[in-house]
Amino acid sequence: MKTNTKSKFLIPLLVFILMPSCEKIEHESLFFYYDYREVPVNGTVLIGPKTGSGNYTLEVENPLLFSAEMQTGWSSAAGMIAIQGRLKGDTRLTVTDNLTKESQKLKIKVTDNYEVMRISKANKTDNGEVPPFPASLNTIEWICLVNNTERDLYLVNRESTSSTDYVLKVRGKGTYTIDTEEGNCFMTFSYGVDEKGQPTLDAESAKTVSYRFRMSINDLALHRLNQNLNLGLETSMPDNWKELIRYDWEIGIPMEGMGTAYKAFGTLLSSFEMPVGVL
Repeated sequence: MKTNTKSKFLIPLLVFILMPSCEKIEHESLFFYYDYREVPVNGTVLIGPKTGSGNYTLEVENPLLFSAEMQTGWSSAAGMIAIQGRLKGDTRLTVTDNLTKESQKLKIKVTDNYEVMRISKANKTDNGEVPPFPASLNTIEWICLVNNTERDLYLVNRESTSSTDYVLKVRGKGTYTIDTEEGNCFMTFSYGVDEKGQPTLDAESAKTVSYRFRMSINDLALHRLNQNLNLGLETSMPDNWKELIRYDWEIGIPMEGMGTAYKAFGTLLSSFEMPVGVL
């Protein structure tokens, strides 16, 4: 009986083509950059695994404190995990890679909610002069306003670790108040400074300074502060809120010193993470 020459060559060729599709795809082990993260109440942080398949199951030890879900569309092939804070407290998130069956536990702390304002000098006047600015704030880039009963305030700047990288450092701590009077809104900062007049965390040797500013704040920014800091003011979301945003991610607030010639410019930020371990 004559063998079909075409069949004799076709079968080995099909086996050769199908062999790669039967091979097991190897995935890198599940690994995270950090095993501890913080998220404020009503805030969201994104956690990106350093390595992993991107196919995960998430289990929150105490779902009352925060929720966790996968988000797609990020540049990271390993995927991103969105953590949203609900109530203050500590619990754990277990992440299981469904392909490698590996699991990692992350400790998550839900902190007090806060608002962060970038603080800077006011714009030049028509005469080309820069209005005076508190010397104790010259090296401070951000002021963190915490939603707690103490009304804690933190002064933060960045410290370079290389020509391209930096870390955030808390330089001072104090308190704040926000109140309204006769249609005007005021913010008062109080914090400790050292013998050189610079912010310090040394409460024993610190001298307290206080500055009160009248804020030219729009209804959207005031409503946001009221909601996120529980100020107890009567505010509501304005109908024209889209027109009040200077940029998509921030809101600007001119500030004029009361009893001083100081002027400043504050900018509310939509994305800022306080240094870990402070709150």
